[in-house]
Amino acid sequence: MQATLLELTAVTIVEALHGCCPQTAHLLVCGGGVHNPVLMARIAALLPELRTSTTAAAGLDPDWVEATAFAWFAWRTLNGHGIDLTGVTGARKPVILGGIYPA
Repeated sequence: MQATLLELTAVTIVEALHGCCPQTAHLLVCGGGVHNPVLMARIAALLPELRTSTTAAAGLDPDWVEATAFAWFAWRTLNGHGIDLTGVTGARKPVILGGIYPA
């Protein structure tokens, strides 16, 4: 069961990458999956044409990527800057995410 779920995860990642970013040359992986050497090896095996590493290769701890992204979102919101997620979410325009409600 675990092997099947791991394969599903690896294949899903590869198919998504090929579907949205076929010109990718270097895959940087983040999150808890980077601590699973079997998953990392399977992703690399399914993508022999790419360099595959973790975001640590770019100077960002793979366990900190989500927290860093949310900190960036918060900074953008606090400074009144919208975020353009139109290509990802189908939104019609860039928007400020969240709200700040002082006490």
